[in-house]
Amino acid sequence: AIRRQRQMCIRDRAKDSAYHTRGFLTVQGKLAGDDVTFIVCHWPSRAAVSYYRERAGKQVRMLKDSISKANPEMKIIVMGDMNDDPFSPSMAKALGAKREMKDVGKSDLYNPWWNVLAKDGRGTLMYDGKWNLFDQIVVSRPLLKAKKGLKYDHNEVFIREYLFQQDGKYKGSPLRTHGGRVWLNGYSDHLPTIIYLKK
Repeated sequence: AIRRQRQMCIRDRAKDSAYHTRGFLTVQGKLAGDDVTFIVCHWPSRAAVSYYRERAGKQVRMLKDSISKANPEMKIIVMGDMNDDPFSPSMAKALGAKREMKDVGKSDLYNPWWNVLAKDGRGTLMYDGKWNLFDQIVVSRPLLKAKKGLKYDHNEVFIREYLFQQDGKYKGSPLRTHGGRVWLNGYSDHLPTIIYLKK
């Protein structure tokens, strides 16, 4: 049962307005009986310098902190196309999404995708033959430390053969819907990501 939906975006007038981040869709409700908040993002493009994505990360952290202050037990999931990798300043510093569970403090988030990219070499999009992992789902401490109710279990990049280009110059890359003016009949240039919760 969804109780509330809202969008939030704090404009940064100190810089060029060309790269203002999009609003964040925030949805609160019950999931398997637990109070859960989803913050859905699409951070500024890589055409913009890192500053703008770092600004987005700070805004989302302020929003997350405000929700946690109102309800310290709220289970918060931040997700979306961040246009940055897990170790980028916008994610690691501005948002405060940590690589390891043991390092997640009271106001931090856990980013399970860091090791997927850094250790396993798996990503969600390919650029110049190199994988990036922009499509991230990060979770708050109450989803790690829960003694009852929903708890984070594991994550995966959804990999199926039909999602990949099978031949040509971009063989092995995600099969996009179109390339320039050419219809490729694909799905996306990004692969899906999934987290699993258990109760």
